[in-house]
Amino acid sequence: MVHADLNPSNVLVRDGAVVALVDIENAGSGTRATDLTTLMWHSFQDPLDGVRGQLWTRILVVVGWEGATMLAATQILLQLEWPIRLGRHDLIAGVVKRGHRLLDELSALR
Repeated sequence: MVHADLNPSNVLVRDGAVVALVDIENAGSGTRATDLTTLMWHSFQDPLDGVRGQLWTRILVVVGWEGATMLAATQILLQLEWPIRLGRHDLIAGVVKRGHRLLDELSALR
Protein backbone atom coordinates (compact mmCIF):
# COMPACT_ATOMS: atom_id res chain seq x y z
CA MET A 1 0.00 0.00 0.00
CA VAL A 2 1.25 3.46 -0.92
CA HIS A 3 -0.08 6.57 0.81
CA ALA A 4 1.00 8.73 -2.17
CA ASP A 5 0.95 11.98 -0.15
CA LEU A 6 3.03 11.04 2.87
CA ASN A 7 4.26 14.33 4.26
CA PRO A 8 4.66 15.58 7.84
CA SER A 9 1.18 17.12 7.95
CA ASN A 10 -0.35 13.70 7.22
CA VAL A 11 1.54 11.84 9.96
CA LEU A 12 0.11 12.08 13.46
CA VAL A 13 2.65 11.58 16.25
CA ARG A 14 2.04 11.17 19.98
CA ASP A 15 4.86 10.82 22.50
CA GLY A 16 7.39 10.35 19.70
CA ALA A 17 5.54 7.49 18.01
CA VAL A 18 3.47 7.51 14.81
CA VAL A 19 -0.13 6.81 15.78
CA ALA A 20 -1.98 7.49 12.53
CA LEU A 21 -1.74 8.48 8.89
CA VAL A 22 -4.43 10.77 7.53
CA ASP A 23 -5.49 12.09 4.11
CA ILE A 24 -5.50 8.72 2.38
CA GLU A 25 -7.59 9.70 -0.64
CA ASN A 26 -4.65 9.05 -3.00
CA ALA A 27 -3.65 5.74 -1.41
CA GLY A 28 -3.29 2.73 -3.62
CA SER A 29 -0.89 0.12 -4.85
CA GLY A 30 2.69 0.78 -5.87
CA THR A 31 6.20 0.88 -4.51
CA ARG A 32 6.85 2.10 -1.00
CA ALA A 33 9.71 4.11 -2.50
CA THR A 34 7.05 6.60 -3.62
CA ASP A 35 6.30 7.46 0.01
CA LEU A 36 9.97 7.44 0.94
CA THR A 37 10.71 9.93 -1.85
CA THR A 38 7.94 12.22 -0.60
CA LEU A 39 9.39 12.05 2.91
CA MET A 40 12.80 12.84 1.41
CA TRP A 41 11.36 15.99 -0.15
CA HIS A 42 10.11 17.16 3.24
CA SER A 43 13.34 16.43 5.14
CA PHE A 44 15.75 18.98 3.65
CA GLN A 45 16.67 20.40 7.06
CA ASP A 46 18.19 17.01 7.96
CA PRO A 47 21.82 16.36 6.92
CA LEU A 48 22.63 13.48 4.60
CA ASP A 49 24.22 11.53 7.44
CA GLY A 50 20.89 11.44 9.27
CA VAL A 51 17.38 10.59 8.12
CA ARG A 52 18.04 11.71 4.53
CA GLY A 53 20.87 9.24 4.14
CA GLN A 54 18.71 6.43 5.50
CA LEU A 55 15.88 7.36 3.15
CA TRP A 56 18.17 7.42 0.11
CA THR A 57 19.65 4.06 1.08
CA ARG A 58 16.23 2.45 1.37
CA ILE A 59 14.90 4.05 -1.84
CA LEU A 60 17.92 2.75 -3.77
CA VAL A 61 17.47 -0.76 -2.32
CA VAL A 62 13.78 -0.81 -3.28
CA VAL A 63 13.87 0.69 -6.81
CA GLY A 64 17.52 1.15 -7.83
CA TRP A 65 19.15 4.27 -9.18
CA GLU A 66 16.99 4.60 -12.30
CA GLY A 67 13.77 4.15 -10.33
CA ALA A 68 14.93 6.66 -7.73
CA THR A 69 15.66 9.15 -10.51
CA MET A 70 12.16 8.70 -11.91
CA LEU A 71 10.56 9.11 -8.47
CA ALA A 72 12.67 12.22 -7.75
CA ALA A 73 11.64 13.78 -11.07
CA THR A 74 8.00 12.95 -10.39
CA GLN A 75 8.24 14.52 -6.92
CA ILE A 76 9.75 17.71 -8.36
CA LEU A 77 6.96 18.02 -10.92
CA LEU A 78 4.28 17.36 -8.28
CA GLN A 79 5.78 20.01 -6.00
CA LEU A 80 5.91 22.53 -8.88
CA GLU A 81 2.23 21.95 -9.63
CA TRP A 82 1.03 23.47 -6.32
CA PRO A 83 2.54 26.95 -6.59
CA ILE A 84 1.65 27.14 -10.27
CA ARG A 85 -1.96 26.13 -9.66
CA LEU A 86 -2.28 28.54 -6.72
CA GLY A 87 -0.66 31.41 -8.60
CA ARG A 88 2.22 31.49 -6.09
CA HIS A 89 4.93 32.06 -8.68
CA ASP A 90 7.17 33.48 -5.94
CA LEU A 91 7.60 29.92 -4.61
CA ILE A 92 8.69 28.32 -7.89
CA ALA A 93 12.37 29.27 -7.61
CA GLY A 94 12.56 27.61 -4.18
CA VAL A 95 10.99 24.42 -5.50
CA VAL A 96 13.40 24.36 -8.43
CA LYS A 97 16.35 24.90 -6.06
CA ARG A 98 15.19 22.05 -3.83
CA GLY A 99 14.70 19.86 -6.91
CA HIS A 100 18.27 20.52 -8.01
CA ARG A 101 19.51 19.56 -4.55
CA LEU A 102 17.46 16.37 -4.61
CA LEU A 103 18.92 15.35 -7.98
CA ASP A 104 22.45 16.40 -6.96
CA GLU A 105 22.24 14.19 -3.86
CA LEU A 106 21.00 11.28 -5.92
CA SER A 107 23.75 11.77 -8.52
CA ALA A 108 26.38 11.77 -5.78
CA LEU A 109 25.12 8.35 -4.64
CA ARG A 110 25.57 6.73 -8.06
